[in-house]
Parts: sequence; C-alpha cells; structure tokens
Amino acid sequence: MFFLPAEDPYGEDDLVISATDIVTGYTCEYAVMRRLDALTGRIEVEPVKDAMLRVVTDLGTRHETEVLESLRPRGVYEVQASGRLSRTALLARHEDTLAALAGDHGVIYQASFFDGSFHGAADFLVREQDGSWAVHDTKLARSAKAPALMQLAAYADQLETAGVKVHPEAVLILGSGQRSSHALSDLLPGYRHARMHLSALLHDHLDDEDPAGWGDTRWTACLTCAECKAAIAANDDLMLIGGMNRTRRARLIAAGTDTMHGFASTDFLGGDRIQDTLYEQARLQCGMGNEAGTINGVSFRFIVPHTLSRIPQADPGDIFFDFEGDPLYQDPATKEWGLEYLFGLLEHGPRGGTRFTAFTAHDYAAEKQALIDFITHVKQQVKEHPGLHIYHYASYEVTALRRLAARHGVMSAEVEWLVEAGILFDLYEIVKTSLMISDRSLSIKKLEPLYMDGHRTGTATALDSITQYADYRAADENGDTGTAESIFGDILAYNEYDCLSTMKLRDWLQGLPIGQ
Repeated sequence: MFFLPAEDPYGEDDLVISATDIVTGYTCEYAVMRRLDALTGRIEVEPVKDAMLRVVTDLGTRHETEVLESLRPRGVYEVQASGRLSRTALLARHEDTLAALAGDHGVIYQASFFDGSFHGAADFLVREQDGSWAVHDTKLARSAKAPALMQLAAYADQLETAGVKVHPEAVLILGSGQRSSHALSDLLPGYRHARMHLSALLHDHLDDEDPAGWGDTRWTACLTCAECKAAIAANDDLMLIGGMNRTRRARLIAAGTDTMHGFASTDFLGGDRIQDTLYEQARLQCGMGNEAGTINGVSFRFIVPHTLSRIPQADPGDIFFDFEGDPLYQDPATKEWGLEYLFGLLEHGPRGGTRFTAFTAHDYAAEKQALIDFITHVKQQVKEHPGLHIYHYASYEVTALRRLAARHGVMSAEVEWLVEAGILFDLYEIVKTSLMISDRSLSIKKLEPLYMDGHRTGTATALDSITQYADYRAADENGDTGTAESIFGDILAYNEYDCLSTMKLRDWLQGLPIGQ
C-alpha cells in the first residue's frame, strides 16, 4: 500500500493497494486500516525484528528459486524491478510484462501489474499449449489456503483486464513440491468482491480524522494477528481472559460488556457453566478472585482439586521428557516437512541430583536412530524401575512419537505400549482440570513462577528454539563450527530447563495440600 501523486496537479494523491493488502483484508480488515493509519502518519509504527519471519522468508525465497531454476528450460523472461514506486516506473514494468506476454517466452517471472489503484507481481506466468497463460504461485504451505488462492485470482484478474488469454486454472506450487490446481471461475468472483469492498473501506477511512478504532463495526478483526493482539492488550479486551473464544466474546459484547475488567466487576454467575468459569477466570486475572495462593505474582485457585490425586506416586526411575522440533525442516529426498532434532530426558542420577540425556538428529536417518535409541533406553529403565512414568506437558510428545514411528516404520508397537500402559503421563491434563491461574495461558512457562526458583535466560520460547536451530544449521553449513556448537549448546540448555520445569511442576502439584 502506498500513495502516488495525482496526475491532476490539483487532485488528491492516489492510494495504490497490493495483492498482499487484499489478502490481509480478507482475513483482518482492522490490520489493513492500521496499515493505512501508519501510511498517513496517524500512528507511529516501530519496526519489529521478527526472527521467525526472517527464517520463513529465506525458506520461501529458496523454494521460489528452485521452481525458477526448474522452469529455465522453457525460456524464462524476468521482469526487472527498478525499486522505485513512481507512476512512470510502475507503468513501464506493466508494459514490459505485456510485451513479454506477447513474445515467444514460455515463462514470465515476477510479472508486474499496475492499473492505477493496484500493483502486484506474480511469481510465474506459464504459457500453456493452447497459448493461454496460467498463473503459478509458490507457497511454503503444505496445502492450499484461501488467502493464497485470492492472490492467484488477483493476477489472473489483471491478465483478463489487459486482454490476455488466461488459462482457466491457476496453480499453487506448495512447499512439498505438489501442484494444486484451482478453477478461476471459482476464485475470481470472491476476489473481485474482496478488492471492491476493501477499497471502499480504505477510502471511507481516509476521510476519518482518527486512527482505526478497536471495535469499530465497519471492519472485521481476526483477533489473532499482531495488530489485533496489540489492540486486545491496549483495550482490556475480553480476549485477554483465559479460555475466551470468539463466540463467547461476541455474546458478551452484545450484552453490553466489552472489557475483561468490566466482565470481572459484574455479577455474571448463574449463566451457564462455561460462562461461570470465564467469569471466575477474569476475576482471578484482575486480582478479584478467591485465590488459594499467590507465589511470585502468580495466583492460583482450584477447580476440581481431586484430579491432582491422579498423578502417580513418584518413582526413582521417573523420566521428564521434552522434544525440540523444527517444523520448517524439509527432507531433501521425500520433501516431507518437520524434524524432531532433540529428544531431551531428565532423570534422577545414581548418586542424587539429576542426569540429562539428549538424543539428537539433524536428518531423517539420524531421527530414526534417535527414536530407536530413545525407546531402547526407556525399555531398559522400565526393566529396572517397573513403576516409572514419563512425564511431559501437553500432547505434543505423544503425537510426535506416533508420527515418527509411522514415518520410519519402527517402534510403533513400543510407542503404543507406552501410551496404552499409561507410562507416558501428560501433566497438562492435570493442570487444566484442577487449577486456574491469574494468566490467560496455561503454558508451562506461565506456571513456572509458582515452582521454579529462577528465570529463563538465553533461548526462552519454542519460537526462539526454531529460529536458533535455523541459525545453527546455517552456521554448520557454512563451516562455522564454533558458532554452531555455541548455538546448539543454548538449545540443549533450553531443553534441559524444560525437562527440569516439568519435574518441578510434578513435584509442586504433588505437594499441594489439597492433593494429599
């Protein structure tokens, strides 16, 4: 989105939107209004360093480059970007694209379009046997999603407007290498409506004096993007309440309550069980609840305390388990996504204290071996300590073990034995049914002030570990062994801390008076 000086010297500047703006507006109109506010100077936007976005962008560029190289034999014409957003430059690239389409090229790369109010660049236009042009776009996603399809439609619409013969199907080239074809007759009507609707909203908002207001019914809000999350926090929105969903929020707003503190201050008990729970959660988060205790600024109260008794009796052989995975890894041979590169286990040492064991893998062959080694280790420990349990937090560990057994065709029976025999024990299931805390999230990191002595340093979140692992792989591929070892050392320390946190959580839960 940008402004161009009007062709009429006395006219207003022209607002030009992109396919990205239309796609964003399809999912969150509020975010696009805020983008316009920043463009007009109504709000100041500080640049945000997003390490995850950097990693994903690099992978997307690599995927696009691989597709480009595969198309070279068909004769590729590359539309050169000048980097300028002047009307003259945009029109020149548009004309360059149309001239290339009229030539004898088989593929146009970065085809540039400009119609006065829209600007965009298509990844690939591919000439079909009948002389028509098909829009192809690369996406890292494993399946076709509505926003990506809308982007295909945007470029097809530009081709049709220019009088170019357009192939009736557009193609997404997914991160797996699969090609997903989609009929433009299904996509174009929705796209054209979305563009017209967003353009009307933007021009309407241009006449406003103030920035886009949170809760303004002229536009929708997704409640999940960065802009919405910032507004939720700034406006004490109901979505701050742990367990709140879009439907419940809408009902409460319709009833006249649109803030967390407003909800907590009103006697809403006696509605239904879910609403009563949300009410108690809001009161606890606002410091108005009947808490059982407060430790390091985090309050807690019991919901169904007897579920704490389901925690098994401690055993000297107990294992505290946590995976580290890279969802952005792609196996070169199978094109399958995802790698579990670290199986972390914390156990009691033979002479007191704890012992941390890590089974690591940086490709699928090593991942298979890590799974075998992990299961072999567990079976030996069970033989020595028949009463042990493997504690983890949330369902990821069970899901990942099953996925790995299926992927590699090994240890399926052993994994099912661990699950069915109840050896794998999910502490999250205990926490969510027995406790309420003064935070909207029940992630283990939000619980840690209740039972951990210190604070996390270095790698602190799962997203941090993903970006750190990307940096590790880059350093390793570049031969920078020292940097690679240092980064992976931080990841190992993060994983060990997660395992220790799981152990301390188990101990704390068992020590609660209500659970004895």
